[in-house]
Amino acid sequence: MTTTDATPTVTTPAAAAVAPPRTLSIVGFVLGIASLVTGQAFVMPAAAIVLGVIGYRQEPAGRTFSILAIALGILALFGWMIVAAFGLAVALPFLAFGGWAWGF
Repeated sequence: MTTTDATPTVTTPAAAAVAPPRTLSIVGFVLGIASLVTGQAFVMPAAAIVLGVIGYRQEPAGRTFSILAIALGILALFGWMIVAAFGLAVALPFLAFGGWAWGF
């Protein structure tokens, strides 16, 4: 004779689908995007880099967001140097040879 277990198993959907934490990584990513959009040069990019590094170390599920936060923070922090170097490279020939045409 076989016996069956009559106790039902109940699984709640909330307990079964718990997402891993990646809050710091996502906040760092959003700050990196916001620093590029708003043109911030120090505070937001530095916060994006710090949150990206902390999120990279503590949140394995948010590694992609952390790497993007660090990259966007560095781009926003040092991007003005890239823009200034490009502007100087474009303007330098005009500054060097443009004065001769005006009689300077």
